[in-house]
Parts: sequence; structure tokens; C-alpha cells
Amino acid sequence: MDLSIGDVARLTGLPVKTIRYYSDLGLVPAVSRTDAGYRRYDEAGVARLELIHALRDLGLDLPSIRRVTERRTKIEDAARAHADAIDLHIHQLTLRRAVLRAIARGVTDPEEVQRMTAFAEASAEESRRIMEEFLDSIFADHQNNPFAQRMRTALPVLPDEPSAEQIDAWVELASLIQDSAFRARIREMIVEGERQRAASDITDTDEATQRAGQAVVDRAGTAVSHGVATDSAEGLAIVNEVVPLFAATASKEDSPEYRRALAHQLATFSDRRVERYWQLIGLINGWPAQPSRMWPYQWFMAALDASL
Repeated sequence: MDLSIGDVARLTGLPVKTIRYYSDLGLVPAVSRTDAGYRRYDEAGVARLELIHALRDLGLDLPSIRRVTERRTKIEDAARAHADAIDLHIHQLTLRRAVLRAIARGVTDPEEVQRMTAFAEASAEESRRIMEEFLDSIFADHQNNPFAQRMRTALPVLPDEPSAEQIDAWVELASLIQDSAFRARIREMIVEGERQRAASDITDTDEATQRAGQAVVDRAGTAVSHGVATDSAEGLAIVNEVVPLFAATASKEDSPEYRRALAHQLATFSDRRVERYWQLIGLINGWPAQPSRMWPYQWFMAALDASL
């Protein structure tokens, strides 16, 4: 088959200018020229052009296509390499989209946007360094705190193919851990926790402490779902049932003085942002979702105040 460049253009759907360009690059050399200098192509040339067209539509660059057409690279290897590059590009675009969503939600401080972007686009090693710097900051001079090891063994690891929710969580976490107010709040909880443990020799892992905490979740959680008022008789009954459980952990009697101390303790160790930190870690790491404990605790603290 002896075809003019116009014939090839009609068969492949490619502009004459494009065919001439590929020919000049040596990707599809003409098999001959007419006496007038016009290029002529054969069936193999048409097939090669169609392959080049298909690969270009898939986004392969011309140097990669040249290696394929010259049989210096297998098409399977070129496709695999390009697919990997697309995966990386998609990952980067998804991260950028998450940062833009955060900005749209009201994150407008230039320095915060810059920090979030840097964290979102950081390598796994760099992200770990940022997280460890955060932990070093909040546990400075308190490295033996029992919570230090717990938090260090629960670092976030973004999977190779994260979901949109995991990406959003990653960017939100970047903003949270670099918030100086959040760091100060956790630091306050660490210091106060050590003081209370030293005074009472009680930890949050004690069975009695866990039982009291679960009672708040169960009884106050039910009250929240049923719309029980914190200052109602039913609310007071729940407080009267739960407070003695906390008092027993500290070998104290239920009294107005103890209730005020308990209210202060619960306020110190209850924070939506801290709970959100653990929710984000869990979402990124693919842990089972846990219901929020803040609503029951906030209801119970309000009912506790109403009982005084």
C-alpha cells in the first residue's frame, strides 16, 4: 500500500501537520518520496501512527513512545511506569484539593495554609518527623509520662491509596498539631494528669476509673438521646448514681466539695479537639470508628454543675 500523507490523515484522523511533525522526529518515517518530494507511507506506518496516537491520548510523552516504537522499551513497562506517574499525580492533586477545602472552610492564615500544604505533600519520612516534633513538644520534660508511649505508637500512616476522607483527615490533622493553642491544651492535660496521679496513685487505666467513665457514657449518653434536661430530677438521679463511682476511685465520699473537684477534673480532661485528634488518627490508620464520648461527658458535667 502506497499512501499519501493526505490518505494517512483520513485513515487515522490525525491532522497532516501532526503526521508531518512525527515524521520529522523520526517516529514514523516515510517509506519513500515522490519526484516532487511528497512523502509516501505504507500500512506499517499507518499502524505505527495509530499506536502513537493511542499512547499520546493516554498521556505518554514522546521520548517514551519513541523507546516503545524502537523496541527499546516494552509497551507493558512503559504503560506501568506511566500508570505509576499518574497515581502520584492523582495523589498530589487529591492532597491539594483537601488543602483547598480546608481553606474554603475558613483556614485563611497564610502561614497555616503553608504549613498544611507542606505537611500534606511531605514524604512519609518527613510526615513522621513532623509528628515526632509535635510529640517532643508536648511531652518536653515529661518523656516518662505513660501517655507518651501510647501516642508514639499511634502515629498516623497514610495508605498508598487513601480515600478522600483519609486525605481530608490528613490535612485537618496537619492544621491541628501545628496549632499552638492545641499543643498548650494537651500540655496542660499532661501536667495536671501527672499531678493527680502523684496525689492519688490512680490512673485512667484502673478498672474502677474505667467503670466510672463507662457509666458516664452509658447513663449520660442515654439521657442525651432521650432529651433529658441536665437540671431535671432524672438528671440529678443520674448524677447521684455516677458520682459515687468516681468518688470510690479516689477513696472519697460524695459531697459538694468532691463534686466541685470532680467537675474541675472532668473539665480539665475533656476537650473536643483532643477527641478529634484521636478520631483523625483512627480514620487515617483505618481503625474502626468510635462514637464520640464528648456529648455524654458534656451533659454529665452540666448536670453535675446543676447538682451543686
